[in-house]
Amino acid sequence: MTETYGFKEVLRSARPMLDEAMQEYAVKNKEFCLISPDVSRAGMPEFIKKFPKQHFNVGIAEQCAVDFAAGMALEGRLPFIYGMSVFMSMRACENIRTNVCYQNANVKIIGNNTGLAGGGGSTHYAMEDLAILRSFPNLTLIVPGDPDQALKAFYAAIAHKGPVYIRLSNGRNESAVYKSDYEFKIGKGIVIRKGDAATVIACGIMVSYALEAARILAENEGISVNVVDMHTLKPLDNDLVCEMARATGKILTLEDHSINGGLGGAVAETLAESGIPCTLKRLGIPDTFPGFGSFEALQGQLGYGIEAVVAQVKAML
Repeated sequence: MTETYGFKEVLRSARPMLDEAMQEYAVKNKEFCLISPDVSRAGMPEFIKKFPKQHFNVGIAEQCAVDFAAGMALEGRLPFIYGMSVFMSMRACENIRTNVCYQNANVKIIGNNTGLAGGGGSTHYAMEDLAILRSFPNLTLIVPGDPDQALKAFYAAIAHKGPVYIRLSNGRNESAVYKSDYEFKIGKGIVIRKGDAATVIACGIMVSYALEAARILAENEGISVNVVDMHTLKPLDNDLVCEMARATGKILTLEDHSINGGLGGAVAETLAESGIPCTLKRLGIPDTFPGFGSFEALQGQLGYGIEAVVAQVKAML
């Protein structure tokens, strides 16, 4: 079993960690650059101070950020875009599809403020970004499970040739998951807790919630479940999904994203094509526009918090 922290035992912030990593990498590679639609000051303030010639603020214009990055990539630069996921995935949707993915341009996008954890109400919740971007050829989708994994995703994106989208949550004060180092590989999920009753497949910020639900199930109900960190949605680790389906016959997916088209949709497609008999339950944002509230309150209201995971696993059994 992978050594992990308890739920919210250690809190870390991905934004300053990525800021520092970008500074270190910018020294090694002068072709590296950061492009942002006027939000880099909130995400990478130290980088933009120390590397002004490798930073480009295009203003509140996500389409321009994508087009600019595509052109730079085609000229041999290594552009990373840092922007709000809701606007990157929808306002610049065609630009990503046609100018980045169609040309297989080596552009990396870091989207922040995703799902309900990002806050801001329904106009600013990135609830559909994975569903939209998962349909684009050539685009790799990574949803880090904790701030430390966001760093691993950053370096994996650099090594990967082609478009990459890294989906952060809010990027501030989020639960660390992994206590010790481990191998991170694009397209390969990680079994971080083992059990035999059912399997919870989670991504992003919800990995820590899945682990806490698994702990409660084990300690209070005597139920042991697998917990999988499915940090890459595309390419999905189909082999691991099928392995879990064969092992337990019961899978629950957990994501801070619409249950339509995201992790739950991807797992459902894999299971349907595999022909493996398996019960599936998708937990995430239901087919609605949520209101305002704290992340935990909204989770409770919409049915994908820790208590909901515990209840759904028990119901599946």
